Amino acid sequence: MEIKPGRYTLEDRNLNFEVINEFQFRNRNECFYLRGGNGFGKTSFLEKIIIPALKTNNIDYLYIGQDIRTQLYTLRALLSILGHKVFNADEFDILKLWIKHSQSAKFFILDEFDKYYSDYGFIFDWSNKFIETYIIVTHLGYNQMEASIANYQSSNVRFEQINFDGRVKNIRIKKE
Repeated sequence: MEIKPGRYTLEDRNLNFEVINEFQFRNRNECFYLRGGNGFGKTSFLEKIIIPALKTNNIDYLYIGQDIRTQLYTLRALLSILGHKVFNADEFDILKLWIKHSQSAKFFILDEFDKYYSDYGFIFDWSNKFIETYIIVTHLGYNQMEASIANYQSSNVRFEQINFDGRVKNIRIKKE
């Protein structure tokens, strides 16, 4: 799967993206860090460009969005319906069970997961046997977690605001 260079417009979100480099999600053991300030469209790009491309290419993925607490309630209900005993399970048990039962996934997307867990190496420990590519959305700079996935080739993808005309934000996206 790839995202080609060019201009991507999200009218419903008042965003124009200028993608400088081609993003090829083909290699095993890749980790892409999408970085930039708050409001620079990282989640919008993920939800409107990357995830639809995954779906178009029939690639299974796991996605933990910014509001993990709501997702944990949903996962608890889903796992319960599937027959798992999750009544007294904590959030780590819920996440681990969900990941364990999702081994057809090839991509794992973590959107600002570092807001909830500063040390989230457990996610890699639970999933690295079947996940080929991680996409980590963060507004933070380099952190110690990058060292914990040393077997993965890391790529930094920088989101930079070019200008804002009062209505539309123009964002440049480039792989560093």
